[in-house]
Amino acid sequence: MNRTRLMAFLLAILSASPVSRAQSAAPNRSGQVLAYFEHSGSYDSLTAFHSDVTQLSTDTFGVDVHGRVTGTAPTNALALAKSKGMPTFACISNFGAHDFDPKIAHAIITSPKMRAGTISRLLKLVREAGYSGINIDFESINREERTQFTAFVHEVAQKMRAAGYLTVVSVPATLKDNPNDGWTGAFDFAALGRDADILQVMTYDEHGPWGKPGPVAGLPWMEQSIQFAVSVVAPQKLSLGIPVYGYDWNTSKGSGVMVHWKDIPALIASTGASPQWDAESSSPFFNYQASDGSSHVVWYEDAKSIPLKSALAASYKLAGVSVFALGYEDSSFWQALRAGSGLNQVTTQQ
Repeated sequence: MNRTRLMAFLLAILSASPVSRAQSAAPNRSGQVLAYFEHSGSYDSLTAFHSDVTQLSTDTFGVDVHGRVTGTAPTNALALAKSKGMPTFACISNFGAHDFDPKIAHAIITSPKMRAGTISRLLKLVREAGYSGINIDFESINREERTQFTAFVHEVAQKMRAAGYLTVVSVPATLKDNPNDGWTGAFDFAALGRDADILQVMTYDEHGPWGKPGPVAGLPWMEQSIQFAVSVVAPQKLSLGIPVYGYDWNTSKGSGVMVHWKDIPALIASTGASPQWDAESSSPFFNYQASDGSSHVVWYEDAKSIPLKSALAASYKLAGVSVFALGYEDSSFWQALRAGSGLNQVTTQQ
């Protein structure tokens, strides 16, 4: 999106009613495909599958407890996205040494002075690197800091909008608003949805290595999460998260690892596993025994499950879907995503 078109879009947002603003939050068309860029392999995927992507968020930045921005902008990816007319977002997280760090979030959002300094640095990043906006991805926030996080997002969105930029906020999927929940309690969907141009709902990681094996993104769980989200946020502001990975649980040791979409066929072939279909969650899984004798179960997504789940975006008239992450997939993923109702006609400028 060039600067003139972006400014025109933002002026329309500022003069519109809340619902109209939500309808404009996905620039140029419905059925947006927001893809997350993580590492060098992401560039290869972007190059190969850019015609399936309409928006790009580069998950290459973080902040520290002093509000200083860390990370770098992938200039080659930004140049490619710009040449294809894609809006781009600088994804900022509170990821620490090993995981999302609540101490980082606490230091930034609970101090008005720290919030202001951090936002100033984010604005500078967006401006100097040529992004269309910011993507706030703060996770593992203390539930007691709900009000402060809401204030932070409000201030981010105000400053970004005044300067002609967009704000995306990533939020964990939840079935209801529960301020006392340890993982989702800090996220006031209704308030965040009023400020954000896009609320990216992370409808993945229903199960993971931190708990018992199960579907990564079961269809009923995803749908119930979206049903809650649309009850408090205009659907045209919501993006449905789609995982491009599964998890391999070592049930003998009680541990697990992520497995990317493109590596699943080789794992099935090497272990001689027989994939099965869980009708309740609309998800595939398989069991196998590793060479060390340990028992494993893998839950993942495939060409049958992705169309069923991505179709929720059209069914609930959402802005589109958000794909995590580029570099995890191969062409069969994009074919499956296109098969989802309402997404099969999505293309970008060639």
